[in-house]
Amino acid sequence: MVQRMLCLGITLCILFFSCVPQHKIVYVQSPVEKKDAEYSMNNGKDLQIQPFDMLYINVASLDQPGYNFFNQEKQNYSSISDATLAILSYTVNDSGNVHLPILGSLHLQGQTLEGASRLIKDAVKGMLSNPMVSVRFVNSTITILGEVGKPGTYPFTNDHLTIFRAVGMAGDINEYGDRKNVTLIREKDKKIHKYNLDLTTDDLFKSDFYFLHPNDILYIQPLRIRRFGMKEYPFALVVSAITTVFLALYYVKK
Repeated sequence: MVQRMLCLGITLCILFFSCVPQHKIVYVQSPVEKKDAEYSMNNGKDLQIQPFDMLYINVASLDQPGYNFFNQEKQNYSSISDATLAILSYTVNDSGNVHLPILGSLHLQGQTLEGASRLIKDAVKGMLSNPMVSVRFVNSTITILGEVGKPGTYPFTNDHLTIFRAVGMAGDINEYGDRKNVTLIREKDKKIHKYNLDLTTDDLFKSDFYFLHPNDILYIQPLRIRRFGMKEYPFALVVSAITTVFLALYYVKK
């Protein structure tokens, strides 16, 4: 009887310590009184152009195509493949400048897409009639590493990619990923910045990190239970071995 109780106790302890508590795997855990709360969040419109970004720039006007020094084939952004966009795009150099036909070099670093559009529009006003300018990021990627279903580098075209959509692209954080300890690595102004994020709090909606930037890196750190190897630990084998030993001792004494 004593052996059985001891075996049961050991089994329950192993099962208890091998389980991940629910509060460690639930996102945006709102207090009960704020369950239906609304938040004013950073809408991502302040995304700024950085060196080595690739930009798709389209300039349209009332002029005849022959007099427009920008290629008119660029107008339909949605119908162009990623490979073609890469060829037609303009790369921001390490000084933050873009070299455009006729206009020459324009400094776009630190500009938003809307700001860059206005700057180019002002530059071509004396050359084209009623110019319309649009600027988009090309070949934007994010890298997601650590405790996710599918780690890797993922392309995106949405200018408002949220951190949760990015995690979804990577197959979600697995049960051994620490949602309270996510590292974001971001390049800005020729410097590398590292931030620690908590995906279980509503404060994330109001932060500058809810929307991701091109070339961001997310690292999902493992929970301590994962660090200690509990995920791969052969619990069933251990329990079976302990049970066998106690049963053998029981029959020997009997």
